[in-house]
Amino acid sequence: MNDAERHGGIFGDWTTDDAGLPAFEYTLDQRTDPRAEWDTQLLGPSRLHWHQLGNDRIVAISTNDGWTQLYSHERGPRWINKHREGDGAFAGGVSYLRDEDNGSVWSTFYADLPEEAVVRRVFGCGYFRVVVRHNDIELDRVVFAPFGESRLLCSYVVVRNLGGTSRRLRHGEYWDVWVHNLDLGTMGVDPNEERDRTSARAYNGYRADWNDSVGGLLARHPKGKLSHEIPFPVGRTARTQPDVVCVPVGTTVDGWTAERASVFGDGGRGCPDGLVKPMGQAHPGGGGQDVAFLLTTDFELAPGEQRVLGFGYGATPPEETADEVARLGDDPAALFESTSHAWRGVLPKVDYGREEWVSRELAWSAYYLRSGATYHHGFRAHTLSQGGAYQYLGGFNAGPRSTMQNSLSQVWLAPELAADALRFTMSETTPEGEIAYAEVGTGSWEHMMWCPSDNDMWLLWLVSEYVLATRDRAFLRQSVSYWPAPYTRPEPVWEHCLRAVHHLLNDVGVGAHGLIKVRLGDWNDMVVAESGVPIDRVWEEGESTLNTAMAVHVLRRFAELAEYAGEHATAADARARAEGFAEAVRACWRGRHLNRGWTSSATEVGHSDLFLEPQPWALITGLLDEEQASTLVEEITTRCADPLAARVFADGGEGCAPLAGGGQWYAINSTLAWGLSTVDKQRGWAEFLANTLAHHAETYPETWFGVWSGPDSYLPSTADRPGETWSWPGAFSMQAWPVQILFAHSEPLNAALWLAGIQPTARGLRIAPLLPFEGWSWDGGLLAVSYQPDAVRGELGALAAEVVEIEVVLPSSLRDKEVAVTVAGAKTTARQSSGTVHFRLPVAPGRRASFEIS
Repeated sequence: MNDAERHGGIFGDWTTDDAGLPAFEYTLDQRTDPRAEWDTQLLGPSRLHWHQLGNDRIVAISTNDGWTQLYSHERGPRWINKHREGDGAFAGGVSYLRDEDNGSVWSTFYADLPEEAVVRRVFGCGYFRVVVRHNDIELDRVVFAPFGESRLLCSYVVVRNLGGTSRRLRHGEYWDVWVHNLDLGTMGVDPNEERDRTSARAYNGYRADWNDSVGGLLARHPKGKLSHEIPFPVGRTARTQPDVVCVPVGTTVDGWTAERASVFGDGGRGCPDGLVKPMGQAHPGGGGQDVAFLLTTDFELAPGEQRVLGFGYGATPPEETADEVARLGDDPAALFESTSHAWRGVLPKVDYGREEWVSRELAWSAYYLRSGATYHHGFRAHTLSQGGAYQYLGGFNAGPRSTMQNSLSQVWLAPELAADALRFTMSETTPEGEIAYAEVGTGSWEHMMWCPSDNDMWLLWLVSEYVLATRDRAFLRQSVSYWPAPYTRPEPVWEHCLRAVHHLLNDVGVGAHGLIKVRLGDWNDMVVAESGVPIDRVWEEGESTLNTAMAVHVLRRFAELAEYAGEHATAADARARAEGFAEAVRACWRGRHLNRGWTSSATEVGHSDLFLEPQPWALITGLLDEEQASTLVEEITTRCADPLAARVFADGGEGCAPLAGGGQWYAINSTLAWGLSTVDKQRGWAEFLANTLAHHAETYPETWFGVWSGPDSYLPSTADRPGETWSWPGAFSMQAWPVQILFAHSEPLNAALWLAGIQPTARGLRIAPLLPFEGWSWDGGLLAVSYQPDAVRGELGALAAEVVEIEVVLPSSLRDKEVAVTVAGAKTTARQSSGTVHFRLPVAPGRRASFEIS
């Protein structure tokens, strides 16, 4: 089996860990293999590759060099322990081991390991594991984010004596402290310079010492308690000074050091002075970020014996530090086991027929998506940002469309997270109905260069899917504040929805061709900037075929929600507007595809250039006739073909080629898989497979991103850097942080559900598969469905008690037969017509109700 067949490229192998979860074993030696190097297109060449750890509150990255860096979004985007090699700050999350008999020292820093050491590195669901065997000692280290809402990372370390003699050893647990704000507007060629000045003003002066109330090392700023007591301030930069702790978990500590100069001393990173001579050295505070933590533990191991150690590290509000530490407990092994079991319980189990690796990738994507969630103190809600370069390099949570699209699958898998994403988005909406393009700092509202026209639709779509799927009708009556939360008046969710409809139809409005106006962008932020038409004219006259085609679907879905809410007049109006928009989109047909719209009343875009963005929606909504739909599928298949997946642009000679390369974009290609499947199921399935990480790893096996995570888009095969991602030199680069974009993980999940034909309705649930095979199953969250030639089985949960109507399109082998339907094992009345079965199912919170059709 070659590298490409393993779907790990040259970088490693997919495997299954002890908890039965997917994991990636990273095997490349980046020190010696020249293929490890990649060009960031902004920050110079790099051999660093990294993996995301996270839970529902924090995110961290663990690198192939062994260190882990913690991110917090709670009171403004910032790194807690920024890796800064030039300043002697190495992030941490690292074990040192000293042999007390011969004085030798080694660590889990990969770059510093002895050549003869045997190393294993594993990227897992919620954890990073590194196992080092050297000189008859094995050090097995796991850094993980405890499942749930913990602000602290945990280290679980096992040291084993594999030799035939007793060994006297000293373990050192190293974590650094370098708090680094990610403030918008300081993202140039050197994104660190201005931020360093900001961070220095905010964070210089931390004092660190042993603290009995937390039972470990505590770094506290003199203004820390005061800054956290100030009512939530809306601003463009984080203003609070959290506590930072490094504490033993079920482990004794024999020595410690809390000052970077004393930790490393003359020995440096390879052989820290603090490990050789632990001094109990506190950091008294001063003019720089000089805190670093080293906890040492001495022990002796007989042959075959092992020692378990545990530690916690993270940042917390000062008043909550002791409680946060206490929640880690005193058994790191049990905490890690419970975290693994929790992930196993929430990740979907999917069997989509012949390609067994699809199951692995969907479970892995579900992990990456949920572990990318963060909590925002100001909005009192979780969010699912775009991630990637936007969040972790630029510091901005941009595009409400991203949060909403990322949350669509969570409606089924983690409905509480989807509901919070809705609250978050409504809280960043002004009382006039304008939704911020980006949330930055501590909750500041930011347009940046864009005022897009599609935000309202994403909110309406997710609200509709969430309420219809969960039956959580009470959610529509919950009150959510407008921006800036929590100071403006609260309003029920339903009123937020009506405001969004009004804003879309009246404030954004409709242009001369009956299409929704484009404003300064629709899904494509650059469609206006690249048009060559003055922005003020685009604002007045520009129209978006994409937005209008999407509005047909969204308004139909909102009409379903309105029916469910008993708002029949609103439902009728939404349906009427949807059909009016469908007529306007039909008029945009240009013989073989839809146009892209107009940037002025006289400037049509996409009459010969093929822009992929609006095309899937024409197929999804069925607004084209059969001949047009078939023609469009052939046009896309022919003109947008690429070895990776369909390109979002095919040049027709208009001179409007997109700057970002016109390659593959997860957010669009996922809807394409759905749209193609409505006409040709086999082509839809092929497009779904083409957009997987596995396919990218096969196509570009020497590009590390696209193996276990990826960017929002890839450059096409015709580009200078095919299979890599976009960069605007001197401005901003996705290439500089090309993983952790949540679209790389949300869109396989969304497409999998769309192809399964899962659609909640006002009456209940419709299942009408679009897959080209009939043996498949989905089991995750509120929903389980299994299609086999002789039966359809399912289970459905809800957040409220109700009797719903289930509508199931039968497998072809059952369509001409009389079928029996059972609910919870008892036969029930059903209606059967034209290959579809209708029956009723009682659902309730806390359990899934079962049914079978056979």
